[in-house]
Amino acid sequence: MRTSFLLLVMICTFGLFLWVTLSGFLLALGLLIWAIFVVISLGYSDSMVLYFLGAREVRSSDELKFFETASQEAYKLALAMPRLYYYTGILERAYVLQRGKNLSIVLSKTILEKSSTAELSAINFELLLQVKKKMAGKRTKLMFILGFFAWGSHVIMSAFSALIPSKEIRQSADWYVNSLLYPWLSLAFKLFLGTGYFKNLKSLMEGFPVENNLLRNVGMKLVKSASFGSFPSKKLMELSSSSRSRHFQHIMAMEFLPHEWDYIFEGQEN
Repeated sequence: MRTSFLLLVMICTFGLFLWVTLSGFLLALGLLIWAIFVVISLGYSDSMVLYFLGAREVRSSDELKFFETASQEAYKLALAMPRLYYYTGILERAYVLQRGKNLSIVLSKTILEKSSTAELSAINFELLLQVKKKMAGKRTKLMFILGFFAWGSHVIMSAFSALIPSKEIRQSADWYVNSLLYPWLSLAFKLFLGTGYFKNLKSLMEGFPVENNLLRNVGMKLVKSASFGSFPSKKLMELSSSSRSRHFQHIMAMEFLPHEWDYIFEGQEN
């Protein structure tokens, strides 16, 4: 409910701001952009999150294990077969996106390489359980809102940095924007989704001991040491991303958002 309200406030505020500040051709152009934003928000929020993650759709011939486990878990939970994607980033994350009856599962490619068939089944079960319990839609909307905000910030920075002749200064500006942006995105995510979402999901998984144990086996493979999520470590990752493409920075913005595995795998290390 809070996420839908936030999206409604954004749409209304953006439209009102354009109406008050612009006129003539600029107003018409602004309203066109506003209308496009409304259409994307209501009808393509999941597709935009896939874009922010740089996700690529998986073919059954390429990742048969992924397809078989996803279809089995969807059947077990009486859900429609989701579309499957993978992406390449720094962290090892998994997401489920929902818009109406459209479902998408997105995994880090590293997870596909490291997980056994049984472990991949547990991952798919945990993701689809969020759909079954009507949790995934809210998270998808919030990921779209924050991803759009990060994308807009990078677009504005690109416009300004185009005027800067020095490549080093442009990279420094990118790092500065990311350094300021990521903590606020995480704070907004926690504020509007709340840690209760992840704690509830953790409790739900504990009701399925077989899948939960398999999922925790995944955590033993993927979760890094405590220093991985430390402040200096994140700053180093932000610094390294400033020399990469804008799209890679969009992926990092999504990956740095709080994730349920941070709670389910709490206390686990390699």
